[in-house]
Amino acid sequence: MGAAPNAAVVQSAVVPSRRTGIVVIAVMLAASGLAFLRAEQLKLERSPIGGTHVKKFFSTTCRPLHPHTRCASHSALMSFRLRKAGRVALAIVDSSGATVEHLTPAAGRRTPRGRVTVRWNGRTGAGAEAPEGAYHLRVHLISLGRTITIPDSTQLDLTPPTVTLESTPGSHVIRYSTSEPAILLVRATGTGSHAGHSALFRGHGGRVHFRRTRLAGAQVAVTLIAVDRAGNRSAPVSAGSFRLPA
Repeated sequence: MGAAPNAAVVQSAVVPSRRTGIVVIAVMLAASGLAFLRAEQLKLERSPIGGTHVKKFFSTTCRPLHPHTRCASHSALMSFRLRKAGRVALAIVDSSGATVEHLTPAAGRRTPRGRVTVRWNGRTGAGAEAPEGAYHLRVHLISLGRTITIPDSTQLDLTPPTVTLESTPGSHVIRYSTSEPAILLVRATGTGSHAGHSALFRGHGGRVHFRRTRLAGAQVAVTLIAVDRAGNRSAPVSAGSFRLPA
């Protein structure tokens, strides 16, 4: 039978192992502490950009209500304040972070300190119409080696709202509902002796209240149109014909 291991040898083997474990744990704690301090330092550092502003909703297919006016939301206006001049590259990214279009050359250009404003026309880099969805402005600060995606998104909305007439056609009290948040415009067009005259009203809270106009007491045909937050407008819905209150 072999000789029993010397107790001193066993102890000498265990002690370095324990010391090694303690050293490893100490190094890990120190590294974690440094990482935490760096993270807190970054939180306290002032962001190189600020004062962001992003148009919340827009549509590339909206149509103006009148032939001689234009739809104001055909593009998304986005801006931010650059706190220090430097080379900057801007791009539009989708909700997954994939690049949709570069708004500036990939190499970037030197941009002066101050307000930076860009517009996006809702198209991809290949010129195709981008699908509906949320998009963000990505700011690549080449001079600082940092990339910041502005958290506020712009929503490309191509779907017009719909209007449902909830009251009986021809009723003096018009009740309605819309498929999404929208402004309801009510056009009353005079008939008979008042042909060629019209008045515009607004609906509120699902109801239309007619105020006094030059068409008061006239027989009119009433049409409802909804305009959503992106500027898309619904197909007109007839609310019937009746005489406006005098």
